[in-house]
Amino acid sequence: MALKNVGKLKDSVAGLLQGINLNNITNLNGAIERAAKELVTQADLPEATGRQNYTLYNGVYDYLAPTSIFGGYFIDLRPQGITRSNWNFTYKKPIQQFDRTKLLLANGTHVTFENNKGVQIMRVVENTSRGKAILDAMTATTGWTATTATSLAQDLAVYYQSPASIRFNLPAGGSNGYIEKTIPNLDLTDYNGVGVVFLAVMLPSATAITSIKVRFGNSSSVYFEITATSGMLGAWKAGEWTILALDLATATQTGTVSLTAVDYARITVNYDGTALTNVRFGAFFLSMPAPYELIYGTAAIFKVSDTLSDAITDDNDELVLNDAAYVLMEYYTAMTIAIQSGGTLASGLVQIMRTVLFDPNTGLLPRYRANNPSEQVRQVGNWYDE
Repeated sequence: MALKNVGKLKDSVAGLLQGINLNNITNLNGAIERAAKELVTQADLPEATGRQNYTLYNGVYDYLAPTSIFGGYFIDLRPQGITRSNWNFTYKKPIQQFDRTKLLLANGTHVTFENNKGVQIMRVVENTSRGKAILDAMTATTGWTATTATSLAQDLAVYYQSPASIRFNLPAGGSNGYIEKTIPNLDLTDYNGVGVVFLAVMLPSATAITSIKVRFGNSSSVYFEITATSGMLGAWKAGEWTILALDLATATQTGTVSLTAVDYARITVNYDGTALTNVRFGAFFLSMPAPYELIYGTAAIFKVSDTLSDAITDDNDELVLNDAAYVLMEYYTAMTIAIQSGGTLASGLVQIMRTVLFDPNTGLLPRYRANNPSEQVRQVGNWYDE
C-alpha cells in the first residue's frame, strides 16, 4: 500500500472545499492534526496503533503509560515470545474494581489507567512474573537501628501495606541518615544482574531529598549498593507513596557478596540539611523482570522519517492510513476546515460532510466501525460487586 502524504491530503481537501482557499486558513496543519485526533476518537483505526515494550514486576502495579497513547485505548498487553496460554486474556477494568481485585488474579492480565497531575499511569497486574523476595515488610521496627535518623517508630496510621509503616526524622544540618538491619537469610542467586530492588517511600519534601541508597549483602563491609535519585515514575513527590526501582545491574559491590546467604540491609537518605519529619518506608523487596509488549491506540498517524508523530512537520509527512481510513481523513479534515472558516452545523457544506460521514444507513463511519477494525479491548465490569 502506497502511503499518501500531507501535501496530497491538502490537494484532496481543496477539491472537496470548492470556494475555500487553503492558503487563507489559519494554522492549516493544526486543523489537520485536530481532524486526525477526532478521527482516531471515533473510527477505531487499525493503523493508528503503537507498540512499546514493558518490563513488569511482581508486586509493582504502576507504570508510565506511553506518551503517545490516545486516552486509555489499547489493543493488547501480551507476554513475551510464544509462551502465551489459551487462558491468558487481557481485560481493561474500572479503576476501583482493578484496585479491589488486583490480588485475586488467577490468570491473564488486568489493566486500568489513571491520571496523576497530568501524567497518565497504566496500572497492571499479571501472573507471569516470578515471585518476589521480601527483604523486609517494613511494617515494624523490630531489628532496625537508626544512625543520625531519629525517632524511629512504627506508624499504624499511615502505611503502604497493612498494618503499618516505618517512620523516622532527619535533623537540621545533617547530610544523611540511615537505618540498617540483620534480615532473615535469603538466597538471591537467581536475581543477580537481572533483579530489581523496590522500596516504597513517602517523603515529606520533594526537594530536600537528594538521593536514597540501598545496601544489601552479608555485612556492613560486604554488600551491593544502588542509588536512586527519583521514583520509578519520575521526580520525588511529597506526601504520597512512591516506588523506587533500583536495578541490580547497576549496583556497585564492596567485598565479595555471597548471594546464597544475604542477611544484611541498609537504607540511607541523603538530604540538603533541612530538618525533615516523618520519612516513611513501606515495602522492601526484589522482583524478577517479566517482559511484555503493549499495543495501543495513538493519534500519531503522521510518519516522519520512519517515526510516527501526532504533529505535522511538512507536506512530505506520510499518513499511515489504508484507503478506507484515508477517505475518512479527507472528509474529517474538510469538515474541520469548513467549520473553522465560519461554517455552522446547519450550513450546506458542513451538512454534506456530516451526511457522508455519519448517516446511519449510508455514512462512511458507521460502515467502517461496524467490525471494530482496531480490535480495541473494551472495558468490562462495573462499579458494583460482581
